[in-house]
Amino acid sequence: MNRLRLAGCLTVLWMSSLFLPPGIEAQSVSPPIAEYQEKARSSFQLRNPSIFPITVVLELRGFTISESGDVIDLPLDTSRIHVRLSEMSFRIPPRGTRTVFYEATGDSLPAWFNILSAMTGAKTQSGLNVRILLPHVVYLNQKQSLRKEDVAIKAFEFDPVAKKARVQLENLGPNLGRLYQLTVANGHSVSQPGGGFPLLPRKRRWAEIGWEASVPPNRVMLRFSRFTLDTVLTPTQAPLAADTAAGTPRP
Repeated sequence: MNRLRLAGCLTVLWMSSLFLPPGIEAQSVSPPIAEYQEKARSSFQLRNPSIFPITVVLELRGFTISESGDVIDLPLDTSRIHVRLSEMSFRIPPRGTRTVFYEATGDSLPAWFNILSAMTGAKTQSGLNVRILLPHVVYLNQKQSLRKEDVAIKAFEFDPVAKKARVQLENLGPNLGRLYQLTVANGHSVSQPGGGFPLLPRKRRWAEIGWEASVPPNRVMLRFSRFTLDTVLTPTQAPLAADTAAGTPRP
């Protein structure tokens, strides 16, 4: 989530209403994330619950995801990813909705991109104009599923002061997969499940999860769509980097 204040205007990028400036009703996109096998022929809906009409301009963007889970904006690779939108700009009346249709294919898979909706016309209670950026993230999955042997646990760390465990995963193969749940445990305690995230091909990703027990965890359990990994490991003690929580909403 980024916020940028310009002269007389506030630009806000959010994934949920938790980040709203005071006095603004939540414009939203549904669904925020969509996954398809090989190609997409679908739609998403934009909602304007405010009393102001808003103007929407759509932009197609690429992205990648860092090891800590940060989204890095990139130009769309139009030589490989082909997207057709039903429209590129429009207005949504007060209390109105709009459905945008699209088709997407990739010359090679997996592929992923972002349809960014830039909304203008909303105002704060003080009269400040607001420009809102809402992403609809699309993944085009390959036909073959991520394989168990392509997922490696590269590191397992525990911070007794912060009471958090940290796991570094690596996707060794060419296929995109999604971790659905992360859990750590020892012989007496089990953590609350951590949220999931995409594991990009040939990339590493850190995941962080809370651990309240006095004895460190020594077991890591990972649930993917077609398999689970359950292994006993001895964690190393290390300070944790900020903003790597598995429970944080990620694309």
